[in-house]
Amino acid sequence: MADQKRSHIDLLELRDSLTSQLSETPYSYVIYLKRAQCHGNLGYPDLGAGDAYRALLLIDEISDDSGEYHEQAVETLQNHLARGSSIGGNTERNQILETYNTTLLVKDRHCDDCKFSAKTELPEQGYSRRERYPWNHHEPDRFSDESLRSLDGQIKKLAPKCEVRSVELPVLEADSSNTSFKPSTTIRQLGIFATEDIAPHETVLRETSILTANNRLHDPLCDACSAPLPSISSSRHTPLPTCPECDDIIFCSPACHSAATSLYHPAVCGKPDLEAVAKDPSPVAATNALYLLLLGRAFALSETQSIHPLDLPEIKYLWGDFMAPPPPPFSSSPSDPDDHLPSSSTVRTSLPFTFHDNILAPLHLLEKMDLDPFTALARTDTWVTQTLLAKFRAVASARMNPRTGVPEVCAVHPMWCLANHSCAPNVRWEWVGDMEFVARGEEEIVRWGGDGERKGGIRKGEEVLSHYCDVDLGVQERRAWAVGPLGGTCICERCVWEERREKEQEKEVYRSVEESATSNVDSAKGAR
Repeated sequence: MADQKRSHIDLLELRDSLTSQLSETPYSYVIYLKRAQCHGNLGYPDLGAGDAYRALLLIDEISDDSGEYHEQAVETLQNHLARGSSIGGNTERNQILETYNTTLLVKDRHCDDCKFSAKTELPEQGYSRRERYPWNHHEPDRFSDESLRSLDGQIKKLAPKCEVRSVELPVLEADSSNTSFKPSTTIRQLGIFATEDIAPHETVLRETSILTANNRLHDPLCDACSAPLPSISSSRHTPLPTCPECDDIIFCSPACHSAATSLYHPAVCGKPDLEAVAKDPSPVAATNALYLLLLGRAFALSETQSIHPLDLPEIKYLWGDFMAPPPPPFSSSPSDPDDHLPSSSTVRTSLPFTFHDNILAPLHLLEKMDLDPFTALARTDTWVTQTLLAKFRAVASARMNPRTGVPEVCAVHPMWCLANHSCAPNVRWEWVGDMEFVARGEEEIVRWGGDGERKGGIRKGEEVLSHYCDVDLGVQERRAWAVGPLGGTCICERCVWEERREKEQEKEVYRSVEESATSNVDSAKGAR
């Protein structure tokens, strides 16, 4: 076991060494190929596929003298040759393609390759590991005194009667078949608590975010906060602020214009090809288009402020629903060629993954932003985009088209998303321009059999409880809607009570049907 752990540590050290080499030699497809293999050996086929694809791009740049990075890639190749490296033209390209294909999936060692057809047997979407990578040194300790002081200072400006505290929540399971039990394990989370009484219908929190996106081309929305712009017919003494270098970039207020100018817009200003990226997608692709556009806004914030995306204040403390990485479970057989691969039974994968959405589209986005994906690797590496996507999928909110029900606008509100979920919440939330929590009045309280006589408002010391789904739905529908942001099946008091009640009613119906059937049989016997 000690040798196996040493092997895992060696792979991590090799990965760090190759990444350092890429910072010095960013156009080396050879190093990318080596790192792709290393990522695959560490059990990250998604990251391996990202590296293999970058290697493929670079070798194609070498053969295309009109390529944007042709000169840099050729110079790097010449340096490799000068050091005596063996480079094999098309043979090398075929090796890259082979590595790319094999790192897409951790193959079942019992699979018969002769019977395997990638075109017919691979699903359109799979899942990748959702965790804090061992080399991710940007994630803060969300529960440290320093973090809590920082978050508390931020929330006081937006919710003067609230504070941020740590709270123990039950560990949720994705399997909804066993939800009536009392979980024996908990997870530490953050929550919002009232520091004084909050009256019914009182605004608890009001937050504006510029980490927003919309997937409709030329929709009349503020470029910064995504609030609807005032209609032309509305009376205004001064025109709305615009960007003179961009077409159709309008802001709802001088405040949004100022925030955009200082925080993100310079990175995307005057780039007309960028405006159409991920716009007007099909209904099926609408959600992923919004996540891609949030990536674009995060990269723009990062470039404008010269801050790593994961260190941005809008992103730094976001919950990513990260799973604890499993211990390196290697094969017990030293002769097994796959002894470096984690066992499929010990690795949990929950982050939706497709090659297009997680690798190809982010690189296309960087191209349209005029960002070099090779020299900007430290801020745009595949593991960075995977971490950002994990956080966005966990906390982003969306506005739907009222006619089609398709999501068209989304945003990340860092303070709003600290509130935990309940199917019997004490606040309602609204998002038009600002995101608002409003304390529910007595007439808005969700009533259910086990809640007693709750009043409206929030008492001092009580937790502010939001809702991640429509609380008017039935228990099974609510659970289906909330399982994504919750990371598992909801087991709040209301859900557990309603599920138990449904099962009792089902038993009563079954008992009634059985008694009726027995009675009919007895009647038939009596008639004979």
